[in-house]
Amino acid sequence: MAISIPSRLLFIDGQWKEPINKKRISVINPSTEEIIGDIPSGTAEDVHLAVKAARRALTRNKGNEWAFASGAHRAKYLRAIAAKVTERKPILAKLEALDCGKPLDETAWDMDDVAACFEYYAELAEGLDAKLKTHVSIPMDTYRSHVLKEPIGVVGLITPWNYPLLMATWKVAAALAAGCTAVLKPSELASVTCLELADICMEVGLPSGVLNIVTGLGPEAGAPLASHPDVDKVAFTGSTATGTKIMTAAAQVVKPVTLELGGKSPIVVFEDVDIPKAAEWTLFGCFWTNGQICSATSRLIVHLPIRSEYFNMQLSNVSFLLVRCASSKVFALYEK
Repeated sequence: MAISIPSRLLFIDGQWKEPINKKRISVINPSTEEIIGDIPSGTAEDVHLAVKAARRALTRNKGNEWAFASGAHRAKYLRAIAAKVTERKPILAKLEALDCGKPLDETAWDMDDVAACFEYYAELAEGLDAKLKTHVSIPMDTYRSHVLKEPIGVVGLITPWNYPLLMATWKVAAALAAGCTAVLKPSELASVTCLELADICMEVGLPSGVLNIVTGLGPEAGAPLASHPDVDKVAFTGSTATGTKIMTAAAQVVKPVTLELGGKSPIVVFEDVDIPKAAEWTLFGCFWTNGQICSATSRLIVHLPIRSEYFNMQLSNVSFLLVRCASSKVFALYEK
């Protein structure tokens, strides 16, 4: 895969900026364990600059430049970003594969999802214009009531390594569509394509400070972002242990958080199911992305008649279930 990792800086206030400590983190190719590049290592000081830039962008021109601009205005930028992601898809997919270890086919599909996500939230942003002051009918003529939709403010976004750009996009696109400004801290294990997103934002002319990207280690950059007093909300995808720390920090100032911490996602098998197909999709769901996915189907909930016919072990007495796909003779072991 003949492509080199671009040498980027932090993205703050619409510009590339060197970390204050001037340190960098090595990028390691998971398939070879070779160092193939590096990313900037931001710290609390850089996070503070990024949050200040996001706050300025939120309030600039009394918010009319972004926060209180029309949804259609914001949608134009989201659609432009989507178009650039599609244009750069071959390069972005290769960079993602090198950085996080996924097969190239999968990273190419992820880039399609990234573009589609920006398009999806562009449409939602346009729809907000008709809902800015939704009237609420109440049985009292002397009062009027309506729902006022406003951006929550500056949001801190902390994302994982297994879907680096896609997980970032789920948070970034939603925040920008709503009129928020954001500081993104991607996983230090896979930040390369998120920095390329910064380059795309520059290319499409996204107003400075609307999106800021600070790469770095979790304790040095993620923790200061989660606890920053001028961040109005934190959205995090990652481990339960880190999620607990983020919730604890947010609780000190009663700051809203959104946490996606994984789980034990089940496949539910009903009695009228096509068993070979159910086994195939269970295998797919459990081992897709090598099982490194929060929605991995690591549990089976099986209807009693199916259990009696296809399982030769009592579920209450064993720690593992043996699932057999009769058509392909594929066997898989699932933890109960």
